[in-house]
Amino acid sequence: MKKLSTLVALIISATLILTSCSDPTTEYLRQGDTYYDQGQFVEAIAEYTKAIEHNPNIVAAYTHRGAVYNARAEWDLAIADLSKAIQLDPSRADDYQNRAFAYLAREQYDPAIADLNKTVSLDPNSTLAFSNLSWLYVHKGEWDKAIEAGSKAIALNPNLYDAYYNRGAAYYAKGDMKNALADMDAALAINTNLAPAYNYRGKIYIYTDNITGAVQDFSNALAIDPDMAEAYKLRGFLEIELKRSGEALADLNKAIELDDADAMAYFYRGHLYNSNEDFDKALDDLNRALALNPPAGSAAKTFDPFRYDAGGIYLEKAVALRGKQQLTLAVEAGRKAVELDPNYARAYVTLGEMLIVNGDLEEALTTLGKAISLDPNLAEAYYNRAVAYEVTAITSKNFNYYDLAAADLKMVLKVTTEPNIVAAANDGLRAMQSHGYIP
Repeated sequence: MKKLSTLVALIISATLILTSCSDPTTEYLRQGDTYYDQGQFVEAIAEYTKAIEHNPNIVAAYTHRGAVYNARAEWDLAIADLSKAIQLDPSRADDYQNRAFAYLAREQYDPAIADLNKTVSLDPNSTLAFSNLSWLYVHKGEWDKAIEAGSKAIALNPNLYDAYYNRGAAYYAKGDMKNALADMDAALAINTNLAPAYNYRGKIYIYTDNITGAVQDFSNALAIDPDMAEAYKLRGFLEIELKRSGEALADLNKAIELDDADAMAYFYRGHLYNSNEDFDKALDDLNRALALNPPAGSAAKTFDPFRYDAGGIYLEKAVALRGKQQLTLAVEAGRKAVELDPNYARAYVTLGEMLIVNGDLEEALTTLGKAISLDPNLAEAYYNRAVAYEVTAITSKNFNYYDLAAADLKMVLKVTTEPNIVAAANDGLRAMQSHGYIP
């Protein structure tokens, strides 16, 4: 469970009304506070319990004992005590804030939000409550509310780095990378040891094509928190892009060691194994990724050029099966990929390639036509359709297909300047001309 980036203070109220130095209840509370300050929580609980036994309606004893239970991670006991304090006196903001912390630890986010909203209604200057509300709204996907709460926290305390972090996370989720970057920069200017902010800024840098900055920030995050699985995973992803296979594999291995339930990490490593032609390991990782219930269809549209979602995983699986010469299974996996994500043009290109190799030329032509309809500038789709037309011309002895192939190769030259595919298209045109198939 991810905790609030600003931990709610375990507040011991100083609002006791002392009636007499000889009052046993007051003495129990004082002694409990002394034990609490010294970190002797068991002894503190015993003293607060004595106060409650002496006076069952003393609010402060429930408040203080609830705070100690929070410190001991005894969440249900904390909630019970703080609820009793609120029942006796519903006007104390600190009790709602402390109970919100316990609810958060129990992953009961709605009651935590309700308690923090009550906190700020009673104490409109509660900076921590606004900051923690911002984080909770991020967790629930309510980005505008998160931004509003974070902005209120920052207005109250411009030096509260967690408020910038929480608001920045909301901006990131909304796709507002400019404001997200500004907030993460502000958080790190105040606290240079905030590992999650380096991690978030690294993700922002990926979106803004600052790959060097992203790698550096993931490294910064890991220098502070060497157990941050996501930073290893995303740095590994970048190492793949940078063609640093060894470094990528080391990072992805570490990410999976730290979090063996991360489907995306298995997907990246499966892609890397495919690139290294280690198809058995690729299939193992890709099957693990699918077993972990990744987002279906086009649910995940991020910076990821490998297309992390169930469709993208099936597409990688098709590549691995093709590498193992299991073409029938490869085609089945490719068909599953486009079924799950029918708007992913590159999936149709890969499936079309496999269909050509498998001899399914009619389906290949239809599939590659679909790719072109989705992305009219996708050079690989035109090139592979030209190949399909050329093979069809040979097998059917209908030379009209050469004209269609030539038209597609000319489209390749029109939509891209990438040297390898341009050279292949030119070679194809020259070959057809030399054989007299086209003028």
